[in-house]
Amino acid sequence: MPYRNEAQPRLIVKLCSDRSAFEARPMKQLALDMSKVKLALEQCGLHEIVVDTPHIIIVKSGKAETTLSRDGRMLIKRVSNEDEATRVADQILDAIFEQR
Repeated sequence: MPYRNEAQPRLIVKLCSDRSAFEARPMKQLALDMSKVKLALEQCGLHEIVVDTPHIIIVKSGKAETTLSRDGRMLIKRVSNEDEATRVADQILDAIFEQR
């Protein structure tokens, strides 16, 4: 399991209602600065940024594709189960909060 920084929020991960993706939501409300998030993900080197807007960033991590919102919610596609979705979300949060 990835190291969880104390500043890193805990997540609730569940299968979406259409069963095509998993949603990961932080237990506490976040307000992410997407320009800093983009920089942190680029510096990490584990994630490829596919789309970058002031409101969302879409990231590829291996075969997984994650849409990250400014409020910290993530929609994780192309994973086979909840454990894999949780690992992807944790890796993204590790990259973001390691830079803080």
